[in-house]
Amino acid sequence: MDERTRFDSYPYRNRLSDVVAWEPLDIGPEASLAEAAAAMSARDVGSILVRGSGGCHEGILTERDIMRLVAAGKSPGIPVSEVMSSPVQALPADTLIYKAMGRMERLGIRHLAVTDAEGRIIGVVSLRTILKTRNTAAFALGDAIESAPDAAAIAAARTRLPALVRALLHDATRATTVAGAISAAMRDSTERAGLLAEASMERDGLGKAPAPYALLVLGSGGRGESLLSPDQDNAVIFDGSGEEDAWFAEWGKRLADILNEAGVPYCNGGVMASNSLWRGTPADWRERVAGWVRSGRGESIMNVDIFFDFAPVLGDAALAAALRHDAVEAVSRQTVFLGNLVQHIGGFRPPLAWDAFGLLSGFQLKDGRVDLKIGGTLPLVAAARVLALRHGVEAVSTIGRLNQLREKGVLSPGDAAAASEALEAVMDAILRQQLADLEDGIAPSSKIDPSLLDRRTRRALRNHLAVVDLLQPMVQGAVSG
Repeated sequence: MDERTRFDSYPYRNRLSDVVAWEPLDIGPEASLAEAAAAMSARDVGSILVRGSGGCHEGILTERDIMRLVAAGKSPGIPVSEVMSSPVQALPADTLIYKAMGRMERLGIRHLAVTDAEGRIIGVVSLRTILKTRNTAAFALGDAIESAPDAAAIAAARTRLPALVRALLHDATRATTVAGAISAAMRDSTERAGLLAEASMERDGLGKAPAPYALLVLGSGGRGESLLSPDQDNAVIFDGSGEEDAWFAEWGKRLADILNEAGVPYCNGGVMASNSLWRGTPADWRERVAGWVRSGRGESIMNVDIFFDFAPVLGDAALAAALRHDAVEAVSRQTVFLGNLVQHIGGFRPPLAWDAFGLLSGFQLKDGRVDLKIGGTLPLVAAARVLALRHGVEAVSTIGRLNQLREKGVLSPGDAAAASEALEAVMDAILRQQLADLEDGIAPSSKIDPSLLDRRTRRALRNHLAVVDLLQPMVQGAVSG
């Protein structure tokens, strides 16, 4: 069967916020089954939420529930609190639809509540609304990872990624959206590995986590910009005195081992929660960031490149949010350090060749390939990051940072658009080459063979890479301004 018939790209390009019905219908717990049915009929909806104490929703009742209860002979006057389903299954509004569909399929439910950033229910989405004629077999990727019993099952689910990427690109999906789907699988894999590691700790008599914690995915996975050649980049923050470190050290080791077995290799640079440099209390992390700022060179620059792109995937998200706020605030005032970051960007030149007249003539090749990370994605991402740090922007994705910087007036609309379009073009070229390499049995990387591109695409890619040469002076001015 053709891969495009197995994977429908819609649920990987859209989120629950795109399909949710806002202002959910709700009712008090003392209301009768008949009253609930009448309210649903009047609004022509298939579910109703049941209010609890404090204004929260404690249950849900669906049209199928009512039909089943009536068939079982339940009185129409019975209070809904006695027959509702509780707790309400919910996911955040920014959840990709494929993940929500997988969750609904696994739980056997047809309605899912949607929450805002504060965890309040803001709507309900039904299977009927988003299913329509779409292929549900593809929607289970994320949920297959979430329910994986071991590393082998995570690895098996991840084998679907190349087919997903091919289908998305075939549908002319933007490269950053494709990378977002790959990153979602990376985050899901890391979250599941963390849960499996914790379960193994309990089985071995080491107990549950001794303190609240947040597991973080760093780097491209945190930004939502992973491609098809991932490795591990993770860290942990835990709210304790530091005495709990031994537990988290062992947990981090098991986490890394599970991910490695699942096809996500160990990080060559040691950026993993198993490394003491990448775990600690809030105080540890504040001192660590301060140390990077004081040093301002070499490894400290590399650590900043990875750290400030984190996303929480497991545990207490509030710990991660507080860490981000404190870290961004601490760095935004350090103009000397930020200047060092700008100089770092200047070390990455686009891999372009110029003729005797100073005109673009092609690419700088090595073994017939050009590395689009070193002179492409890396400086583009770094430029957006340093500007975000300077101006207190807490967005993590590169496109998100560029958009917020434009809104703040830090970047002109033209400069922000040029950088965004360059990132899209470079990532698209890398992804297409990675798919071709996988088909040929070659390990995917950031290096592409430009001879495989048509003339128009090569010319466009060269023009986008030329934007990189303008980054350092542009960023220097914005940082010092």
